[in-house]
Amino acid sequence: MARETIILKRNEIADQINVVDTIDAIEQAMGQFELGHDYLPPKAIYELPVGEPAWAACITGFTNAANLLSIKVGQERSYNTERDLPTTNSWIACFEPVTGELLMLCDGMLPTMYRTAAAAAVGTRHLARQDSRVLAVIGVGQLGQQCVRAVHSVRNFQHILIHDAMETMAEQVATQLSAELNTPITVSSAQKACEEADVIVTATNSREAIVAADWVGPGTHMSCMGSDMHEKIECEAELLPRCRIYADQIEHALQRGEVSQAVEKGVLEKTCHVGSLGQVINGSVPGRQNETDITMFDGVGIGIQDTTVVRTIYDQAEQRGLGLRLAFS
Repeated sequence: MARETIILKRNEIADQINVVDTIDAIEQAMGQFELGHDYLPPKAIYELPVGEPAWAACITGFTNAANLLSIKVGQERSYNTERDLPTTNSWIACFEPVTGELLMLCDGMLPTMYRTAAAAAVGTRHLARQDSRVLAVIGVGQLGQQCVRAVHSVRNFQHILIHDAMETMAEQVATQLSAELNTPITVSSAQKACEEADVIVTATNSREAIVAADWVGPGTHMSCMGSDMHEKIECEAELLPRCRIYADQIEHALQRGEVSQAVEKGVLEKTCHVGSLGQVINGSVPGRQNETDITMFDGVGIGIQDTTVVRTIYDQAEQRGLGLRLAFS
């Protein structure tokens, strides 16, 4: 007998799933992927010919551990602010891999933020100095806020510095999250935040460098999570040759990660990555070598991360009777 399909809204996900609870699953999934247990086709990203900037993307992945296939369709429309509409949106469909049954259709924005923030935390867990005490997050929209929560959980940070182009919003975020996390959070300039930080997380949609090369000192770890298209960049190219760079998936990162423009310009070689973060997790590639290394996790985002987070969301929905249930047959 065919199973019902669960339709799940964003607020139902937000009410039931905490980003911190997804970190260990994302860590396991990234390690398992490097052992060849999963299937990850290339992303499909393309611009639509509609007379203004309009991007669409399709990301899919199958993970053995989760026993799930997911397909995400995402959209980006820069001019939607003028229409009082979100500039990005996405939906995720997940399927039982043997029977092909559609198990769930859910909002994709929050799962994407969760898996991205969780990956930033995994990068910090494996590459940052153990004595890291100051965290800087550049860009504190919805993704940046989840990054604060997730990365804060993997080190004993005593102070968090945040920066955003929308300073009023940043002040509100600082007030809310400092109370939630019981850690002082200060709104800062990007330069001051980066210069004082032991760990820097970038979570923006910027198409020009925000982090200058001379702001990042020896021993810093960076989780760069915003550059998921070749046109996007968060760090000055001159910074990258100073870093030990790791990717979630090297082929994807060379095409559209933080390193992609630097490789195109000849600032970096195509062999610029030390390895993948999954290889560090498995112990097949070394991570940080000393206290002065600048390490960088170049997190483009891969389909198996979506699948892993969606498995958690689906299981919670099943157990708690969440969402609308539909029978398509």
